[in-house]
Amino acid sequence: MRIILVHGFNANPTSNFHPWLASELRNKGFQVVVPELPLSTKEEINLPEIIEKMKDQVGYLKNDDILLGHSLGAFIILQYLEAIEMTETPRAVILVGAPFNVSRPELRRLFIVDLDADVLMWKAREFVVVHAQDDQMVPFDHGEKLAVQLKARLIAPQNGGHFMDEKYPVLLETIEEIANRPFEFEPGQSLEDDYTDIQTLL
Repeated sequence: MRIILVHGFNANPTSNFHPWLASELRNKGFQVVVPELPLSTKEEINLPEIIEKMKDQVGYLKNDDILLGHSLGAFIILQYLEAIEMTETPRAVILVGAPFNVSRPELRRLFIVDLDADVLMWKAREFVVVHAQDDQMVPFDHGEKLAVQLKARLIAPQNGGHFMDEKYPVLLETIEEIANRPFEFEPGQSLEDDYTDIQTLL
């Protein structure tokens, strides 16, 4: 099983919790991919280049893949899901401390308002939003809004801030729980059926 960890902007695979999480996952037998991407808020965002770097380092997504993105890196995962040709559906996408939107115009096109959430929710078997209630950089209501938009499961620890420290057991626990749970549904089957109350003609 492959775990893909996508760092945030102005960061890299050696930043924040990524080295610890990657090491813990490898020790437990997971294959871990931590792509290094040109993500800097100090430069113009070149989304096609970023997607190409993801393709080079991640490639096609498989049924057993679990993707975890931190902060703005979470939206690179969503953009990747929209941009690439998919023949299999990843097991889960975990969005950690992800903002719902930002005021900077050069970053706005990364966000959910410019992504097709109705299509995205079918591109993984499960979406999970992990957002700390004491996040001072990205307020907690961003996580709540994102979870609603993607019909995602929300995990809301009281402490954790913006997940910029070296170690967060909740992230390892979330990945392990998803990895150990057998497939029960095809994509979208956990969504409410809008046609339940419609009478069928005999």
